[in-house]
Amino acid sequence: MAGYQGTGTRNDYLEALSAMIEAERREHYTSLTGRIVSYDAKRQKATIQPLLTQTFEGQTLQAPELQEVPVQHVRAGGLIIHKPLKAGDEVRLDFAGRSMDATWDDGSDTDRAPGRLGSLSDAMATPSASSKTKELPNLPADRMHIGTEDGQSGFQMKDDGSFDILKGGDTLMTLFVDFLKAYKAHTGMSAPDMAKAQELIDRADAMKAG
Repeated sequence: MAGYQGTGTRNDYLEALSAMIEAERREHYTSLTGRIVSYDAKRQKATIQPLLTQTFEGQTLQAPELQEVPVQHVRAGGLIIHKPLKAGDEVRLDFAGRSMDATWDDGSDTDRAPGRLGSLSDAMATPSASSKTKELPNLPADRMHIGTEDGQSGFQMKDDGSFDILKGGDTLMTLFVDFLKAYKAHTGMSAPDMAKAQELIDRADAMKAG
């Protein structure tokens, strides 16, 4: 995907040098948006199409699909937040400053000797979405949401620690409170049992992210 500089000024030494430097810079990648083609959940590797094209002499060329790209899920201490990527999902592609072959093969050190620098061959992907077509207008603005993209199902928590688990129009804490209220309304309960039921209702209400 090298830059095309033309030949009109190549006889000028400074212009030729500038063109050579520019062509080299165009081959150095830092970050791009990509789209999942396929994902191997067992190996956390993906085939990804970089959203990158170049027009050369009137013909538009698309960057090749990147194979065996490691997907960077949040992972530490024996725990992981894994996202089941699907074809069409957007990811952010970052490109290592040196060849990562050895590190990705067995975790050994990367050799900083001259070699690949910011190459498409050393891409790593982070699940994300940056284009306007992927914006999610229905996510709640006052709480963390881990769940479906429509914001209607999943785990939600506010900064005061209150939380809830949603599924469609129902929430787990609402069902729990409704159950306690039905239990409290049961006839024949003693006064101490009524007080305990009300205490449970108040505690559950305090935990619920309203």
